[in-house]
Amino acid sequence: MRLLSDESSRTDINRFDAASADTTRWHAHDTGQFILVEAGTSHLHTELGTWIIPPRRIAWVPPRVRHTSRSSGGGNGWVIIPPMRLPDMPAQVCVLRASALMISALQRVARLRPGDRFGTLLWRVVAEEMRGAQPEPLEVPLPSSIRLLKAARSVLASPTAAISLDKVAAHAGMSRRSFARHFRAQTGSSFARWRRAVIAQHALELIASGHKVSCIATEVGYESVSAFIAMFRRQYGESPRKFLLDNFECYLEANSIH
Repeated sequence: MRLLSDESSRTDINRFDAASADTTRWHAHDTGQFILVEAGTSHLHTELGTWIIPPRRIAWVPPRVRHTSRSSGGGNGWVIIPPMRLPDMPAQVCVLRASALMISALQRVARLRPGDRFGTLLWRVVAEEMRGAQPEPLEVPLPSSIRLLKAARSVLASPTAAISLDKVAAHAGMSRRSFARHFRAQTGSSFARWRRAVIAQHALELIASGHKVSCIATEVGYESVSAFIAMFRRQYGESPRKFLLDNFECYLEANSIH
């Protein structure tokens, strides 16, 4: 495997934590960027959508994609910018359920001293492990028109199952039918499915912050915990407890490699 560009150049590393949880300015990187969240959550935004990055998962931002990010819920981890373009990387932003080896390699990269030649080998491991990493449904796409985007952001600001299509359409100054048609065309999703993704993303942030599932269910507008868990399972394929437990086990496995 041949890594592109200059392999001897310096890896750019930034540590983030709850004490420095400000939103970053919009920016991009010529070689792309990894975000490794160790605890809490991180939020990634581009002009096309928003992603939540749960604990022990990895986000990939391709080269020259403008983005901004912030951490929440006691979030901490690493922003790691490769010193070269890695081959055969995804062309779109994604959040990955990465292998223990990949997590361990990135954690080791983040702690290397400048000029350490072991970095080249670690980046080869990362590039190879990306081939088998599993993207997860942690994105909320955003509409492109100003009216629909403003309405969508109002839902993002206060996600709840009580927000109806009629209310959001009225917020955009459109009929229900027209809003639904344009929303699907611009996001690739029905409003109901999109709203579920927004609620699940918000709930995941609260769960990772230590909130009780019963309290979260009430906050996001569900009448019962079982109904909330069923929604979460439809979105992420697992119950909240299982979702975070899998992340934790993956993290323990990665750290046992060190």
